[in-house]
Amino acid sequence: MELSKSLPVQLKLFNFSKKEVSLSGQYHIADFPRISEIASNKKNNVEVDLSFYLENDKTPCIDGIIKLDIVLPCQRCLEELHIALNINFTLAFVRHEEQGEELGSHYEIYVTEEDELKTIDLISDEILLSIPMVPMHDYDCMAEINTQEIVVKKSENPFSILKNIQIADGGKE
Repeated sequence: MELSKSLPVQLKLFNFSKKEVSLSGQYHIADFPRISEIASNKKNNVEVDLSFYLENDKTPCIDGIIKLDIVLPCQRCLEELHIALNINFTLAFVRHEEQGEELGSHYEIYVTEEDELKTIDLISDEILLSIPMVPMHDYDCMAEINTQEIVVKKSENPFSILKNIQIADGGKE
């Protein structure tokens, strides 16, 4: 098994899997454009461990672990929400979905025609899939409410002009 201390820009799926390469490294949240758009702590570390292997001697697979602490805005109160993510995943790379049916159910099937993937894109995908869809504090936080008296302007009734109309015969039938 080959061990490397840094992650390459491109992951060579079949070559790395055939050699059973293990990679580990660190990034900053700022290195991931799609993640840094939503996170307020761009300098925090993202630790990544990837182990490549072949399943059934033909399907490239990755066992991966991603660890990071991310700060997102709470969607209820808009204050900072600290989330510790410890992401474990097992991916199998196939060219067609039918190929994935042969594999065990513990694999996440990743359909791709490419032999190489950008490391940043793969890690970003896994992080985004692990972030809550609507991040909120566990406790009942409340949105800040303006407690000043709300002044409601009384709008004019558009039919008010009709109350002044006199019926010609005095309203008698």
